[in-house]
This record gives sequence, C-alpha cells and structure tokens, in this order.
Amino acid sequence: MRLMSRTFGIFAWILFLSSTAGARDGARRALIVVGLPGDLAHEALFRETAGRWKNWMIQGLGFRSTDVRILSGRPEAPGFGDGPATRESVAAEVADLCKKVEPDDRVWVFVLGHANLDEGHAFLHLPGPDLRDDEFAALFRGLVAKEQVFWMTNPASGAFLGPLSARGRIVIASTERSGEVNETEFPVALAEVVGRPTDKLDRDRDGKVSILEVFLATVESVEARFQADKRAPTEHAQLDDDGDGVGSELPGDPRISKPDGVLASATFLPVVAVPPPPTPSSRSPHGTDRVTPSSR
Repeated sequence: MRLMSRTFGIFAWILFLSSTAGARDGARRALIVVGLPGDLAHEALFRETAGRWKNWMIQGLGFRSTDVRILSGRPEAPGFGDGPATRESVAAEVADLCKKVEPDDRVWVFVLGHANLDEGHAFLHLPGPDLRDDEFAALFRGLVAKEQVFWMTNPASGAFLGPLSARGRIVIASTERSGEVNETEFPVALAEVVGRPTDKLDRDRDGKVSILEVFLATVESVEARFQADKRAPTEHAQLDDDGDGVGSELPGDPRISKPDGVLASATFLPVVAVPPPPTPSSRSPHGTDRVTPSSR
C-alpha cells in the first residue's frame, strides 16, 4: 500500500506539472525602455520605478529574469540596464524580441522617460536622435504574441497610442493624444499599485486581476496624487484595446459607445504556479514504519 501511495503521489505531481506547463501558454517576455533622464534626480527616479516594475514581473508574475530586459538612457550608470536605449539599440532589441516570440507568448512593453510634441508627432528623448511615435510603433509590426500589452507612461504618450494600436493588442498611455506634455505621475503610480496585494486589485472579486483592474487602480492613484497636492490634473490616461487607434479615458463605462476595455478586462495577470505540499512519508525519520492507532 505504501508503494502504491508513493507511486500515485509521483504520478499526480507529473500530471500537475503537465497541466501547469499547458496553462502557461508560452513564454512571458518584457521590454522596459528607459529614456534619457536629464538629471541625477530623474536618473534615480527612473531607476527605482523601472526596478519596481521588473521585480513585480519576476517575483509576482513569474517572468524569468532573463526575459525582462531593460534598455537604459544612462548606459554608463553601473548596475542598471541590459543595454543602451538609443534608436539603434531599441530597434535591434525589438527585432531580436520579434524573432524569439512564439504565437502563444505574452509580451509586455514599458516606456519610461521624457518626451515632447512637435508637428503632430511625439518624440521619446533618447541618447542621440530621439525616437518618433510612428517609428517606435513600426518596430513591433511583426510581433505575433497572442498577448501584447504596452504601458506607455511618458509625457505625450497619447500620441504613441494611435500608431501602436492593433487588433488583439492592449495599449495604455498616460496622457491624451495632444497637449499633455508635463511630467507624468502615471509611472510612479503604476509602480506603487503593482506592489499591492492581489486582493486589493481584484475589484470584481473573481479571484483574478485583469489588466483593466490594474489600469483603473493606477488612474485612481494618479488622481489621488493631484488631489493631495491640490493641483489640476495635467494627464488623463487612455486605454485602447479594440484596435481602432482611439483611446478611452474610462474603458467599460456604459456612457461610452466604444468597446474599449473588453479585451483588457479578459486579460489576466499570469499566475505563478505553486507546487502542492509534499505527501507525508509513510516512514518515520528513524526508518521505522508509522503505526496509526486503530479506533476502538
């Protein structure tokens, strides 16, 4: 009986591993592009923010550390980033990503930094020539991952939303399309929100956390920051997930006819599989059989 019990336990564990392998639905990959900081204060802020995003993905969401890449606008800064964030290096990194990605993979892209608007386009500030919104979007045209989530947290990020928009893709921008070029609160708010316990983000209490729930919690945190400082909001985050290139400030709101928020509400944070507790051994640590007293 003891041998049969052990055999069953091993078989059950093999089935568990097989089921979780299927549930993973491919690899989890992420790219964080950190633009030119401009000064030491922003260098420290960008480093901390990107670091918290990366820790969340690795420790909370099960991304492998080697599959979360950071390109830094300060490549000479020791201990931060896997490469420089120049136009050429970003293009090369995305090209490599697109070659590796399989159709069942998850791909998340984060952008953090300064940007400006000029002649109808937004430009992400990088060492050397800046990267224009449509040029950045063009790098991802060959991406085939079934889950694609873009977190554009930089100023003027709303101008990136239209070019990045695609069917089956979630694009989140911290600002509207035009006019909002002030430094954004969104990236720091996002870093704070993702550090909360899962039950604090699960708004509908279904036991899962969706991208939409993370977005809404971050928007609320941004609004709270402006209210706490008694400032008028200078950013209005947008979400587009229907591929029409037009974001919604309140996706899922019944007053809005556009269906933004449907895909984001059905796209859930990956769950880290936890193995079941080991089956207790049928023998004591001293090698003698355990005896279960019979009830009388």
